[in-house]
Amino acid sequence: MTSPVPSAAASTPQPEQTPGPAAARRPAPHELLGLTSPAYGGDYNPEQWDEATFAEDLELMAEAGVNLVSLGIFSWARLEPCEGSYELDWLVEIVDRLHDAGIAVDLATATASPPAWMAADHPESLPVNADGVRLGFGSRQQYCPSSTVYRERSAALARALAERLGDHPGVVMWHVGNEYGCHTAECFCPACAQAFRAWLADRYGDVERLNTAWGTDFWSQRYTSLEQVDPPAAMPTFHNPAQLLDWRRFSDHQLRSLMEAEVRILRQRSTRPVTTNFMGDFPATDYWRWAESLDIISDDSYPDPADPAAAHEVAWAGDLMRGLAGGRPWILMEQAPSAVQWRGRNSPKRPGQLLLWSLARVAHGADGILQFQWRQSRQGAETFHSGMVPHAGCASRTWDEVVSTGRALKRLGPVLGEPVRAEAAVVLDWESQWAMSSTIGPVGFGERFETARAWHRSLWEAGIATDIVPAGADPGADLTGYRLIIVPAILIDYPGLARRLEQAVAVGTQVVVVGPSGVVDVNAGAVLGGYLGSLRPLLGVRVTDHAALSGPVSDDDPRGTLVNRLSRAVGTPAAESWTGLEAAGEPLRRVLDRMGTPTPDLRAGGWAEEVRVDEAPGGIEAGWGGEPVEVVAVFDGRGGGTDLAGRPAITRRAVGGAGSGWYVAADLDALSRAALLKLVCAHARVRPVVADLPDGVEAQRRGQVLFLLNHGDRAAEVAGIVGTDLLTGKACTGHVVLAPRSALVVHCAPNTHPLTECNPDVKQ
Repeated sequence: MTSPVPSAAASTPQPEQTPGPAAARRPAPHELLGLTSPAYGGDYNPEQWDEATFAEDLELMAEAGVNLVSLGIFSWARLEPCEGSYELDWLVEIVDRLHDAGIAVDLATATASPPAWMAADHPESLPVNADGVRLGFGSRQQYCPSSTVYRERSAALARALAERLGDHPGVVMWHVGNEYGCHTAECFCPACAQAFRAWLADRYGDVERLNTAWGTDFWSQRYTSLEQVDPPAAMPTFHNPAQLLDWRRFSDHQLRSLMEAEVRILRQRSTRPVTTNFMGDFPATDYWRWAESLDIISDDSYPDPADPAAAHEVAWAGDLMRGLAGGRPWILMEQAPSAVQWRGRNSPKRPGQLLLWSLARVAHGADGILQFQWRQSRQGAETFHSGMVPHAGCASRTWDEVVSTGRALKRLGPVLGEPVRAEAAVVLDWESQWAMSSTIGPVGFGERFETARAWHRSLWEAGIATDIVPAGADPGADLTGYRLIIVPAILIDYPGLARRLEQAVAVGTQVVVVGPSGVVDVNAGAVLGGYLGSLRPLLGVRVTDHAALSGPVSDDDPRGTLVNRLSRAVGTPAAESWTGLEAAGEPLRRVLDRMGTPTPDLRAGGWAEEVRVDEAPGGIEAGWGGEPVEVVAVFDGRGGGTDLAGRPAITRRAVGGAGSGWYVAADLDALSRAALLKLVCAHARVRPVVADLPDGVEAQRRGQVLFLLNHGDRAAEVAGIVGTDLLTGKACTGHVVLAPRSALVVHCAPNTHPLTECNPDVKQ
């Protein structure tokens, strides 16, 4: 499944060729691991404890229902105490004893954190930051991704482990590295500089093609040799955006090639499936590419219990992992049993929240729930990170909830392998996010997919099951099966994506494109002739300029307006932090009326665009069968929209009476997104999983299993639920009551799931 990467710099595909994971090639985790109920357990570090504690752990694991542990993640120093000398007997004995106790092992290659001898004997293996400072030993991930010695020794350790334990019946899965890039996502040492030049040579062929791609005639950056190119380390002022974008591609490639090298070694010596733990939407690594090398997709996820939107973080991460798995199930490799230790202030999980969030992850596709870690550490940087066995031992609420969670998961065998069926999808693209954070202006974009998260949350709040899909032009990535597709701020113009969206609209899909999209090419060069690029024929509009607001500029003394006769006459709409919109037609007005919202009270944040509708004969829409563009909402002059008043803010272009291409030229607030989605979902005939749920209650379905998750602080009543509660074995005959922070998992008969009807007020 992977191609050899023998050197520190190897080829990388062009962005337009990014493949999505192929579900047909990836069996479900329970099939690969031989599970009859979801995997349950956590990171286990017996090397940190004595024999008496290990014996106690085996008893406690049986009580908690643990059936899988991750072993050896940070044990390199014990496995290879000096270079080339391995001590593996202790590890084999632990695997033997766990296997005898009926506990399977996810065995790590232990390459996540090199030992002290590597830093001492090979200081060049340590990473260098952008300021040229070589980082020291005493933390973790203290390695340069391009280091020859690190690559050689990590491969050798993986080989030694695979040769000794590759066929051990207690080992059911390999765990490569750990949280790649979490602390060392890039390195600026001489080895990385040389590897970067080799990567560029492979990508562009010669320096002239690089000059063209990077636009180096600007600011006299033209190169005459690739040897003149350095990593974008500390500089006097702005980087070249194209250089920085390629640097992020390169840095991702270097980390990924480390994983791929170990994966090849493991597959040569073992038939066990391979994983590495992702970190949600971690910005530094393009997980669409990483997923192609793995048999099982797994995730580390740590929502903040002090965040009222933490339950959405659970849903977002779960839907993303399911997308990376090609629609197949995945495994939660790490969550905290209670509090973490790395935030400024660390709140514990509330009573019932460990089980509730664990079930929510299963509802979004997880076939395994593991924690970091089994036993809370007595020493080290993670002393106060919670464990399944806390410092207080079994005399604690955490332990009680760990045991109850294990018992609940043991009853969920009917869920294993079942799909989540979604009619809506959100498009996600790491390279576009890199391009957004690399460009200089018009605003400083974040790095965690803020626009995609916002639209996904609006769908989640509305109760609509949602997939997350890649933007890359994989020929097999058909989008025509979705009724609704959101394209949120995909900055890079991908003609392949535009073609797939056109195909979907032609068969009835509603596609909502949100700005800024289609603004630059794959080299971060501006799209000319109007932004939106290859999406313009679908949408029938082009963006002629960006109109971002800057927010308050200064804190002038208000008394100054009494005497500052010149400046007090000057309007500054760009200094506002929001923009008003107004519905331009009856359908959206009716939606607002039903929501009890004043008709003009649509708003957006600081992002807005000037949009021009292309309706003239022979315009950009020629050659693709779209109808004239309908203006759904306009900027109304409130807030910072004075200079945009009357201009289109939301447009819709129907195609042959089937689907439509919608464009949103502003970052709508939550209420405005909800209003627009009600309208769009009515056109798409997309319905929530369960209609008319009480506040705080989420519904998700996997196959014939319905999850009702009460995230709220009050008990909630839901009607029309018929089936068997898997958690209690009791029958549900219509009316159910959910306690605060609790769940119901109902195995339903076919065709008994309550569904809402489409909005009858919108004509199809």
